[in-house]
Amino acid sequence: MRKLVILKSLLDFIWITVCIPLSILAVFFSVYIFIDSNIINVVRSNNLSIDEPTIWSKTIVVIAVVMLLAMLYCVYLFRKTIRYFQKGKPFDVYVIKTYKTIGNILVLVGVISAIMVFVIRLEFRSSLIFSFGLSPNLFMVGLGLFFMVLSETFKVAKIAKEENELTI
Repeated sequence: MRKLVILKSLLDFIWITVCIPLSILAVFFSVYIFIDSNIINVVRSNNLSIDEPTIWSKTIVVIAVVMLLAMLYCVYLFRKTIRYFQKGKPFDVYVIKTYKTIGNILVLVGVISAIMVFVIRLEFRSSLIFSFGLSPNLFMVGLGLFFMVLSETFKVAKIAKEENELTI
């Protein structure tokens, strides 16, 4: 139980110090780019600069902000499931559905992120690059699949627990 308390405390600390301020800044940034387009040039990555921000570049920024908010929502859902573990209800229906939701969101974010990296390289750098090594996108998809498997495992364990409770 001590490890669970440490995990919950760590998640609460990350939620309060990182996730809440980051979500507020992300929403502010995504709205502000439509007011002042030059703010996009503040964010530069690997010598990537945008001379004249277009609707295409603004759309990419908004999609990136939505993906960031989806990942923060996954952290929020994970925090809520830890509460069920603390209450002694690890096989609750909410935990199973939440793990599946987290998995679906992370897989979707990982795939969309990989597509966006490909499109950004193609559109703004005019280069076609395929990388088959380790990447954060691949890690995100793997983590999402892990949560999906965890959901199925908890579902099977819940059925086995219910059957065990019915036998004499």
